[in-house]
Amino acid sequence: MNRSTPTTALLSAPLTRRDALKRAAAAGLVVPAALAVPNVVRAQDKTYQIAYLTPGLNVPFWKYLSDGIKQQAANTSGATIEVTDYDSRNSAETQLQNAQDAITRKVDAIIISPTDSATCPAVLEIAGEASIPVIIADIGTDSGDYVSFVISTNEDGAYQAGQVLMKEMEAKGWKGADVLMITISQARQNGKNRTKGITRAVEEAGSKIVQFLQSEDYTRAEAQAQALDLITANPDAHGFFTQHDEATLGTLAGIQDSGKENDIILVGFDGSPESVELIKEGKLRGASMQQPVLMGRNSMDVAWRHLQGEEVEKETSVPTILVTPDNVASVEAQLADTVFPVEATPVASS
Repeated sequence: MNRSTPTTALLSAPLTRRDALKRAAAAGLVVPAALAVPNVVRAQDKTYQIAYLTPGLNVPFWKYLSDGIKQQAANTSGATIEVTDYDSRNSAETQLQNAQDAITRKVDAIIISPTDSATCPAVLEIAGEASIPVIIADIGTDSGDYVSFVISTNEDGAYQAGQVLMKEMEAKGWKGADVLMITISQARQNGKNRTKGITRAVEEAGSKIVQFLQSEDYTRAEAQAQALDLITANPDAHGFFTQHDEATLGTLAGIQDSGKENDIILVGFDGSPESVELIKEGKLRGASMQQPVLMGRNSMDVAWRHLQGEEVEKETSVPTILVTPDNVASVEAQLADTVFPVEATPVASS
């Protein structure tokens, strides 16, 4: 990567430092500090370009994570950092093309939330060939070299939410009853971890996840149809767990379509302003909420420190926040800061 600055260009002529200073003084010029002290590169002399490769900005979670990246970039002292979003639209082919486009632009770093863990190595490979550092924000990778990985505590969060689900079912007299689930892609490492966490909580309580469906387009309408299909096929189920917020909102509509609002307990993973309101109303009995804005801030912070030559942590775990009707009022301010931004930062997109 070419990290030359205007200062470097001034020093490229075959002049000694003493000659340069003499000429400047003779001409009555003020000598720039960078000329007076060679080899000093100031961050503010360069605009840094960061590419954020995201699975799909149609999903609020990824928009929130992008907002966090941009917040941190704007708040980085003494530096000008521009962040461009590349929407992969849940396509591995589009993601790879986006990576190639970013590399062609000679960005300084790539932050990627891959479409799934199996598609990330291809991006890591071509970025490595171009000597562009990569930070992974959520989901993970099956293999490859990267600078750092910022990840939620998916398994623990799903386990905690599962414990809430089991407690609520037992309170209704449904201890040991069947559970249904809508998941994110199980080709994603974070999806596998969420499934592992919820399964542990369910089995410890003597229940069983009898059927689940995976999201494909991550829309509310898709989840609504999936939920209704699952409920129809499993009339004895009394628990429902969803692994992302749009699935939660769609599943609630599916439960209402089935006429079983009083027979099924719904608990989810992730959060949005809508799901917080549903928790307040008691329609959603709990959710382990990731902190995508904080994940974005941490990812940009790691990228910047790496670009400045600092040694950075290989992995950063960002805890989930368990939200229930009992504690929602006390955590609401934190949710508005790190889960979903009150005021989104303007985005550049590609």
